[in-house]
Amino acid sequence: MFKETHPCCSKLTLPDLDLLAYQTRLVIRKSDKFSPSGFLQSLIGSTVTGFASYNQIAASLKDRVPKSMSRQSMHERFDTCSTAFLVVVHSNLMQQRYTPVVTKLEGSGVGRVVVEDSTSHVMPKANADMFPAHGNRYGCTAGVKIDFAFDLISGTIISHSLQLATEQDKTIGKELVAEIKRGDLVLRDMGYFSLNEFTAIEDRDAWWLTRLPLNTGVKLENRESLEKVLKRSRHNTVDLAAIVGAQGKKCRLIAMRAEQKVTEARRRERRAKAKKCGKQPCPKGLIRDGWHLMITNLEQDRVSADQLTAVYRARWAVEIQFRAWKQALNLGKALNRKSNEHHMQALVLAAMIFHQLGMKIAQQIRDQVGRARLSYENLYDQLAAYLVKISDFAEVANFDPDLRHIRRDKRGRQSPVESGISALTQGGCPEICHGC
Repeated sequence: MFKETHPCCSKLTLPDLDLLAYQTRLVIRKSDKFSPSGFLQSLIGSTVTGFASYNQIAASLKDRVPKSMSRQSMHERFDTCSTAFLVVVHSNLMQQRYTPVVTKLEGSGVGRVVVEDSTSHVMPKANADMFPAHGNRYGCTAGVKIDFAFDLISGTIISHSLQLATEQDKTIGKELVAEIKRGDLVLRDMGYFSLNEFTAIEDRDAWWLTRLPLNTGVKLENRESLEKVLKRSRHNTVDLAAIVGAQGKKCRLIAMRAEQKVTEARRRERRAKAKKCGKQPCPKGLIRDGWHLMITNLEQDRVSADQLTAVYRARWAVEIQFRAWKQALNLGKALNRKSNEHHMQALVLAAMIFHQLGMKIAQQIRDQVGRARLSYENLYDQLAAYLVKISDFAEVANFDPDLRHIRRDKRGRQSPVESGISALTQGGCPEICHGC
């Protein structure tokens, strides 16, 4: 059950927090010292300010309810019910779907461009039993990982999950495959590289595009070495059929020559690592360091190599959003404490709910600002300041930022998102090397 909020620029529909609180037993009977909306807003506020102790959350809640709550009473509020409440709120926001401005990219056959990435947050190592991270030479460590996937075209969130810091991206990425639809284009970073998952995406009549890890073996269809072809090539772009990995995955390989300074930096790092281990640098690695390598199942007659490069650059959109989210919040400070599992989960879930709100507001107003000119950093900063200031969480539906304050300066070139979308709507293949 949802309740409609006051119509405004953001057009948000907030879930009925009182009902969800009763359903999850966060609230059993009404109290002058507690309210679900006040609790949620106080938690989000604590991730903005970093003041997240029981005392500080109780003090923040006091401004939104008739009577104040003690530190001990606030401590008792963090249990399985508080976690269930926040999960359900997050889930309800996830289920909201708006009509996208662009539903299909004309001429490309691509319906959605799905981008996935993750970000991690460190916790004090005293929390390692509940939130284990990969240890180091000084002992155990603690942390959490947040995985996020959305459609680059419409801005619709596809998945948003809280994971253990020890969970590998490629393992988390398996869960997204179930959400893939026919005609989707999935942009993968190297952390999610899995040939088996690419096959699963193909089985759903969808496409994938990823960078190629330097340690992954490649043979060309004529069994010639990729490194041999790259070494003798005089072209800036090489577009070839290839066989990748031990599974013998057939795909299309695109190699774009890297800038000289990028090549030199990569080779310098490779030589330094080899020297530290008392070894010689790998000759094949030194050759690959001079190129940007991508593989895909998109056919040459559908999308050119230059177009694919522009499309892959659009993957940086999720990096920009994560940066804006982290910049607006002070989650690192909020998590920098030893506390119980449900308290720490509540802080991370509140931060994820903030991210959901920011993405949905951005989705509604970006056409007024202009897709390329919307600054997620400015929008998230404005939203964070507004959420801390308002007395009732329902007022978030009235968030109506001055568009001048969330618009980035004009730029002479297209943003990565704009150039990626433009590439998918353009036809024709420039003259490049299809075999040397």
